[in-house]
Amino acid sequence: MAKYDGIRGQEILEIEEGENEVTIILRDNRYLFVKIVDGKLVTNSVPE
Repeated sequence: MAKYDGIRGQEILEIEEGENEVTIILRDNRYLFVKIVDGKLVTNSVPE
């Protein structure tokens, strides 16, 4: 979770829902992608 410490406390501008995926757009122009792969949550942040 230390990888995502920079996201903590950031204001959320928008949340987009897709099939098996949620995209969270943060105020600092960062995107957090959360999806389900083989029954587990997988996250990715851009820029990392």
